[in-house]
Amino acid sequence: MKNKGLIINWIIILVFMAGVLASCDKETGFNLFTIEEDIAIGESMDSAIRADPVEFPILDPIGYPDAYQFMNSMMQRILQSNDFVHKQDFTYELTIIDKEVMNAFAVPGGKLYFYTGLLKYLDNSANLAGVLAHEMAHVDRRHSSAQLSKYYGVDLILNAIFGVDQSQLEQIAIDLADGLAALKFSRSDEYEADEYSIRYLDDTDYYHPTGISGFFEKLKLDGQTAETFEFLSTHPSDDNRLANINEIWVGFGSPGGDYFEPEYADFKTTMLP
Repeated sequence: MKNKGLIINWIIILVFMAGVLASCDKETGFNLFTIEEDIAIGESMDSAIRADPVEFPILDPIGYPDAYQFMNSMMQRILQSNDFVHKQDFTYELTIIDKEVMNAFAVPGGKLYFYTGLLKYLDNSANLAGVLAHEMAHVDRRHSSAQLSKYYGVDLILNAIFGVDQSQLEQIAIDLADGLAALKFSRSDEYEADEYSIRYLDDTDYYHPTGISGFFEKLKLDGQTAETFEFLSTHPSDDNRLANINEIWVGFGSPGGDYFEPEYADFKTTMLP
């Protein structure tokens, strides 16, 4: 019996290690989750979010089709970029949460969540496109799942693989939405997401590539901090961030796109509740 238990333990270890090795692919670096696990965990979190309308009051796509069309058209433009690594692996899907919270977050596998509070706070389409592209970069560069594996550890991964404790994934979704401090992205992750936000938007030749910088400039002018702006809890900023964004864009030598302020004003006033 002892030998049988030892064999089972080795099988679990080998399966786990195979997943680890398989996840070191396509230039996104080391990650304790596989692509398939990213997708499965994201689906579980999405189910948990949709099952809790008090915490996550989702804006009805049928009642507000223009709002979803506006954001989905923006997302599809961004997805035209050739700089995505996992475009064929992940299915990106936008959900609007009708809550006066200034936040946005993404879960592994491509599910993206934007609060109406943030949408109303932004000034133009380029700002939103910059934040959206930034969140998509966190997914594509697999920052989200890498950070989750770092914080929650191997136990959660094994439970996810063998289906032992799916309930913990529901708590992770709430942690992400609440801006759990321990799940904040590293400075290198933030800089990389900023860089790819610029790359994606530059490829669209439509939205101005530095839309993300306009967002952070607004935060700075308004004196927003992680305590007052939930987005900053998981997306830490620093004094060099704006300079770094500008340096990346200047290096591209691109004339840039537009900010589309009138269309965004229409989005905020006529398409959102």
